[in-house]
Amino acid sequence: MSGSLPPELQAALTGFAAGRQALAASPVVSRLSGGAANRVWRVTSPAGDWVVRLAGPVDAHFAINRIAERQTHAAAAKLGFAPPIVHADTAIGLLVLEYLPGPVPTAAEIHEPAMLEALGARIGELHAIAPPRGVRRLDVHEVLAHYMELPGVAEGPVSRRDLGARLRWSLANYRQQSVAFCHNDLHHLNIIGSRPLMFVDWEYGGVGDPLFELAGVIRYHGLDTGERNILLAAHGGEFKPKFVDSMCLVFDCLHALWLDAAGAWETLDAVQREALLARLAIDPAERIL
Repeated sequence: MSGSLPPELQAALTGFAAGRQALAASPVVSRLSGGAANRVWRVTSPAGDWVVRLAGPVDAHFAINRIAERQTHAAAAKLGFAPPIVHADTAIGLLVLEYLPGPVPTAAEIHEPAMLEALGARIGELHAIAPPRGVRRLDVHEVLAHYMELPGVAEGPVSRRDLGARLRWSLANYRQQSVAFCHNDLHHLNIIGSRPLMFVDWEYGGVGDPLFELAGVIRYHGLDTGERNILLAAHGGEFKPKFVDSMCLVFDCLHALWLDAAGAWETLDAVQREALLARLAIDPAERIL
């Protein structure tokens, strides 16, 4: 019932015509996972079946630009990679999307060869599209600098000095080969459906380095060498193995910096945490690429 809705959700729905229609029809509302700071609900009524996202108060802390997010998501939806936008109000971090029915793969399911092939091919389709006009360019160096210089953030289990050393080494040994339209945060929870796969949560999307995108998939899910090869082969891009390794280390460093900023190291399970720390513990000079 609309009278029992969270006040912030009721206020958000009151702000646009279709939302008011949904409220008048006593919508069915359920809370969904929203990540580090966002609040997310599924709202179902005769007006539509929606996912309603209200951003948290920490966008600047995480270098999130809601205008850029809306533009990027709209482009992705037009191209068939994201659910259509019903309504957006960037001033309050409101994004209302059509609800996409379909399974969200588990972390374990990402390791299945068929899923790796489907995911690699779908990312390859995204990267093969000419970058849409009006979509921001995302520079990995700028994102790294933001997190390295973020004030008031306590160091986690890996020092800034060590992370800086690993980043300098990785980037010195890396040459970007192309640019593409990228999602840049393809954790399994941001993937929906079976065929074709759809992507949600485009907060970090933009025109950027396709290998950074693939490195994120590899490192988020702890893919081994064989699984990594399946993903890359299905993608269809030609990437030098040493560059893949360099960008995987860059992503590990960024992941650690994000975990510091979010105070979220405890959200990793023991296996994930130890694997990430083990990779970051290796002195760059000892790496063989």
